[in-house]
Amino acid sequence: MRSEAACVAGALVLAVLALLGAAARPSAGLFQRGSHEGRAYRLYLPRVVVEAPTEAPALPLVVALHGCWQTPEDFAAGTRLNEAAERRGLLVVYPAQSHRDNPSRCWNWFEPAAADRGEVAEILALVRSVQREQRVARDRVVVLGFSAGGFMAVNLACAAPDVVGGVGVMGGGPYRCGVGLVAGVQCMRGQHLDGEAAARACLGSRGPGARPVRASLWHGADDTVVSPANLEALGRMFVLVDRGVAGPAERADGTLHTVYRDAGGRRVVETWLVGGMGHAWSGGDPRGSHTYPPGPPATERMLDFLLAPP
Repeated sequence: MRSEAACVAGALVLAVLALLGAAARPSAGLFQRGSHEGRAYRLYLPRVVVEAPTEAPALPLVVALHGCWQTPEDFAAGTRLNEAAERRGLLVVYPAQSHRDNPSRCWNWFEPAAADRGEVAEILALVRSVQREQRVARDRVVVLGFSAGGFMAVNLACAAPDVVGGVGVMGGGPYRCGVGLVAGVQCMRGQHLDGEAAARACLGSRGPGARPVRASLWHGADDTVVSPANLEALGRMFVLVDRGVAGPAERADGTLHTVYRDAGGRRVVETWLVGGMGHAWSGGDPRGSHTYPPGPPATERMLDFLLAPP
């Protein structure tokens, strides 16, 4: 009897200690659902915001745009972006594309891009909503996108220089390389690519006096969905937009990395051609679709480059 009572008492003590330990441990970040003007999204709030929303410092905001067939949850898992946001203190908003807007859940990047209409305007409205509701650091909004999301990230950079300060593109292509579905497919196949024309169109959309936009541009050397020729044209476009000059290229493990600096020596554009990778997110988590775990860690490298001090 005494032994049974001792066991019960011991179990109670362990339970109390477990509860105390759980209370002492910091809470995790919050990955919440939402909808803004009919556009569904997921928002990641790091622990520093969850624990003290009124006392948290202003944080950078990452806009994460998934690729075709993907969802925000899938994209978050494959990129490990929420984990990076927790470590770095970032807010991340994941706009969601629906089957209603595109049967394959692709962003319709090939439609004319403008800040006041279409999907570009809807994403910008969502970003501004997050800026109103959360403490977002001024001029610290960057966009990361894969495939169709990468093309859309470029659209946002060209249409809204007052909002977007940097873009990370994986498996995308240059601005307006294809307007309309047929031309968009041709662009993906590497046809009719013109970095100079894309730069002129982007500069015309951005307007005079727009601030430079940092760009971290990635592509798989073996990509058969979006031709790697897009990387060269996209890099050329951003180099002309930011007036960058190439530094020496670095090659390691089949990956070619080139950094471009402006006249003041600031890094403004980088390109990564990842050897052995197809249409995928370099260094991604296999829990998500379209990832290439052996590649350089794109999420970390993009954030390092885009969020570095001026």
